[in-house]
Amino acid sequence: MRICHPLTVSVIATAALMTGPAVAQDVASFPSKPVTVIIPFVPGGSTEVETRIYTDKLQASLKQPFVLDFRGGTGGLIGALQLQRAAPDGYTVMIANTGFTVTPNFYPQINHEAAKAFVPITELSNRTTAVIASAEGLPNVHNLKDLQAWAKANPGQLSCNTAGAGGITHIVCASLANAIGSPILAVHYKGVAQGQIDLIAGRTQVSGGTLLAGLNQIKSGKLKALAIFGNKRTALLPDVPTVEEQGFEAYYPSWFGAFAPPKTPPAIANKLNAEFVKAVKSPDVSAALEKLGTSPVGGTQEEFRKKIESELVYWKKIIEINKIKLEE
Repeated sequence: MRICHPLTVSVIATAALMTGPAVAQDVASFPSKPVTVIIPFVPGGSTEVETRIYTDKLQASLKQPFVLDFRGGTGGLIGALQLQRAAPDGYTVMIANTGFTVTPNFYPQINHEAAKAFVPITELSNRTTAVIASAEGLPNVHNLKDLQAWAKANPGQLSCNTAGAGGITHIVCASLANAIGSPILAVHYKGVAQGQIDLIAGRTQVSGGTLLAGLNQIKSGKLKALAIFGNKRTALLPDVPTVEEQGFEAYYPSWFGAFAPPKTPPAIANKLNAEFVKAVKSPDVSAALEKLGTSPVGGTQEEFRKKIESELVYWKKIIEINKIKLEE
């Protein structure tokens, strides 16, 4: 058995006594300087729109700037690596979506164990997702059966936008191909906004994305929603049936959540959770989210942790079953 020198024990005990009040004082004054908010996507997408709703509220409440730091590319990997390297002091957080649980299947830099090491702050929202098509590229396609028929009549011609190889939208394209029984070429972009330009122009035909990302273009007639993912329709587009209603199977849950770097102290993580949840549940933020087809959540850290671990397992199985590779 190892026996510590009495002086060593004394130093450790003194340090422990000093750490408690110091941490408590830090938490009480947190944040006392600007907070960096990593967005693992390029500017201009739905992630930026929703994030600014939260950060505007947090800035007003906490009297400190929340500065957006866009780290787009590689299916969210670049942003995740940036957070992994950040100091665990609460002054760097990342806002990510479902793709956070997909990326570890393709990039060894952030494997499943590394993903579990990030500190989940809270699930912020659930987002309505849809199969979105180009009005220019598919003028006579209005639902999934039409899409299926078009794909069979034009073999090898159907293409699908993704927001990066190895991300959630890449998996959705593969899932959609399986649903309609025809191959779909995945066309990878650095972000949703860039891909939408080609989708509107008809250079690509479909995408699986959040309704928030395409709602304005759908209302203007440049894009159209062929189906809603999930088990119910959305009040924003009540006439658009779900994937299941149309007799197909394809799954695209889309959540939005906040993460802190690995080893962030529980006291700091708890403070971040409290502030984010308060922002999400405020009436003005909730109303703004509902208008975008997004349902506010704002749950506990443990609830979010369990969801992350469950989806890491789920997407791993989906990718293995469908034999999805980065080059597809």
